[in-house]
Amino acid sequence: MVDIATRVWNHKWKIDPIVRSLIDTDFYKLLMCQSIFRNKPDTTVVFSLINRSTKVRLADLIDEGELREQLDHVRSLSLTRGESTWLRGNTFYGKRQMFRSDFMEWFEGLRLPAYHLEKRDGQFELTFEGSWPEVMLWEIPALAVLMELRSRAVLHDLGRFELQVLYARGMTRLWEKIERLRRIDGLKIADFGTRRRHGFLWQDWCVQAMQEGLGAKFIGTSN
Repeated sequence: MVDIATRVWNHKWKIDPIVRSLIDTDFYKLLMCQSIFRNKPDTTVVFSLINRSTKVRLADLIDEGELREQLDHVRSLSLTRGESTWLRGNTFYGKRQMFRSDFMEWFEGLRLPAYHLEKRDGQFELTFEGSWPEVMLWEIPALAVLMELRSRAVLHDLGRFELQVLYARGMTRLWEKIERLRRIDGLKIADFGTRRRHGFLWQDWCVQAMQEGLGAKFIGTSN
């Protein structure tokens, strides 16, 4: 299991990618994308990401250069052969080949469209424009990038042992909640935390903890 505290503490990476794959997203977004691809592939749309919690001045916390670096990295991503094979051949909700071949051919060649980034009154205004199927796939990775960069900024000055204690406390609190939840008869619970996650590694740990601690009560993750 990854030592999350040590990984967070180590700031020596040239770039530590927040989003590592185009399918590091909510699964329903892929289903929506296929539907839009089939019905409105040439419709031009504009999508803007605005922080509604104005007291949290993201542009004062997050370095603009780091944000651009992470967004540029997302734009460099494309489906790997293994990811394409997994989507084409897997069974989802009891159905095989849920994704049509024409959609998969389009998805395999996709690079996300350009973004427009501005600073205004302590906030970032992030805008995407292009064809609807392409632009809609920016939502989850853009939110995940902003959330994790905020987390990194808040934790940046903590020492290695402080981080180990912090994550140990977080793990303990989560496990205590899992123990309470598994006593509930008939419970079914799923994870929908990708867009607001503290970080990729923390979400991965939480999903594994719920899988082990809740068993069949945990029905999966949207990611």
